[in-house]
Amino acid sequence: MELVAVGSTDLDRATRGRLRALWDLAFDGRFGDDDESHAYGGVHVVAWSGPDLVAHASAVPRRIRFDRTWHGVGYVEAVATHPDHQGRGVGRATMQRLQVEIAEHWPVAMLSTGATTGFYERLGWERWRGTSYTRSPAGTVADGEHDGLMILRLDPALVPDLGVDVTCEDRPGDAW
Repeated sequence: MELVAVGSTDLDRATRGRLRALWDLAFDGRFGDDDESHAYGGVHVVAWSGPDLVAHASAVPRRIRFDRTWHGVGYVEAVATHPDHQGRGVGRATMQRLQVEIAEHWPVAMLSTGATTGFYERLGWERWRGTSYTRSPAGTVADGEHDGLMILRLDPALVPDLGVDVTCEDRPGDAW
């Protein structure tokens, strides 16, 4: 398996098509156009097994407010492993490599996940304990996402308390 880190602008049309096919397969048809759009604009780690694209994870820049202060963070998107390669450490290796890329660009990273919190905790991520909000043109509203939010604190001094309010800016599709 070969892990390749690449910026969004360096992904060619064929690789983007392969990525969309992987996401559609790995997310069982629950990966929409907004989700695809969210995955681009940052750095990607792509796992190749010969000519086959077998895993992906990306981190994109986002502004997140912790308590009352806005910070630039790396936001992890579109983490997926081909079903035929799951359980073999491919996803773990892909995320570990992405975390190296994150460390080069951001002091903190976040992601939103469902039932896979244990996977991320084993990689050093922590569950967010505070209330989550989304800021939109209509105002800032509690969104209930906090149960699935996780943070990777490369600089713990930046976010010393995981129980404060956290706010993201709204975007099409899922805000988080």
